[in-house]
Amino acid sequence: MTTNLDRWRGTCGTCGAPILWATTRAGKPMPVNPEPAPERGNVLLAVQDGQLVAGVLRRNQAAGAHDAGLVLHTSHFTDCPHADQHRRSR
Repeated sequence: MTTNLDRWRGTCGTCGAPILWATTRAGKPMPVNPEPAPERGNVLLAVQDGQLVAGVLRRNQAAGAHDAGLVLHTSHFTDCPHADQHRRSR
């Protein structure tokens, strides 16, 4: 993705790591690790109507995206040592 992502940069409130704030298709905020993850990425970022949108891909979709040369990221929840503090009970 060649778009300047500075507009969406932030910091995780619990671990202090740099993140990108994206929005899911359901309209919910999603913290995304800013560095591409060539081996394990499954989040495709796109700018739509001025918003950074995160599409979470299934394993076979992510493999196809990797093969097509698309840049994929990971959710910050996969790396944040405090991810459990951000999960809501159902």
